[in-house]
Amino acid sequence: MNQNQTGQTNAVVMAGMSTALAVVLSMIGLYVPVFSGIVFLLIPLPIAYLGMKQGVKWSVVVTGGVLILDSVFFGVISAAFLCAIFGVLGVVMGFCYKRKLSASKTLLFGAAMVLIALVGEGLAALYMLGMPSLLFGGEAMDSVKEAMTEVLPSLYSGDQLAEAEKQVDVMVEAMKKSVPFTVCAAALFYSWAAMTLGKVIFSRMGIHDIPQLPSLERWEFPRAFIFLYVAVLAVQYLLPEQETVSYIAYNAGSFCILFFWLQGVATVWWMPHRYPILRAFRLLIVVLSLFIGMFQMGLVFLGMADMGLNYRKKNHYE
Repeated sequence: MNQNQTGQTNAVVMAGMSTALAVVLSMIGLYVPVFSGIVFLLIPLPIAYLGMKQGVKWSVVVTGGVLILDSVFFGVISAAFLCAIFGVLGVVMGFCYKRKLSASKTLLFGAAMVLIALVGEGLAALYMLGMPSLLFGGEAMDSVKEAMTEVLPSLYSGDQLAEAEKQVDVMVEAMKKSVPFTVCAAALFYSWAAMTLGKVIFSRMGIHDIPQLPSLERWEFPRAFIFLYVAVLAVQYLLPEQETVSYIAYNAGSFCILFFWLQGVATVWWMPHRYPILRAFRLLIVVLSLFIGMFQMGLVFLGMADMGLNYRKKNHYE
């Protein structure tokens, strides 16, 4: 009985500390935008740690507490955003860590729950608060287009202005078409980034038995993505007038390109084992691929080649 009471007391203390830490991180992220990108990704970690040590019910309780406190301090919308994404991610991570699930399952479960939370928040903003949501295009995208169009006359004139307006139209249409891909990719990124930070912090705390993703140079994706991409190209060529089919194919193709690029990044990261001189340039190549189309397509083709030929695997990653 005493042991049960002690365990319950410890759980309550840990829950209180986790709640306080999550709220403080929320405050820093909202009021110090320079650091918000990293700070928000730290919010799931105390919740995940509590779930790993005391069980998922305690991490759910803490997430609820953070939602209430953040609502008082920052407003319902900000609190819902923080808890919907980062609180739920912490709950899932804690559950997966406690159950000793594999890193890939933890990544996918975390991304799935973040995606559900994002869609749910978008629906709430759209139907309950009457606010347009970028998740569903429509008015929100039109507002973005109007804001960009208003700025153009101060930068261009004549034919240049007309050309700039056409480019804005093309860009906004591409944004509308790629919303599903963008949201899903963001969910995967949030899950991966939180797991990566968790690996570093939990290791420093002496916790080494949590599932970890393989090192970057050993990342691999199924060869089926090549066949899927070929099918996407065929559908876009054969059924260009079918808007729904084209919409689905566009986003499926975007996912294929993303995974080709990631496989290319992994291959570049591995290459110094064969060509040591590349070690000094591999980070630069990856960074340039984020901004320069030529480098990006180079990594995409490299990823496709490695995916199709199993080059790294045939060389035993050495």
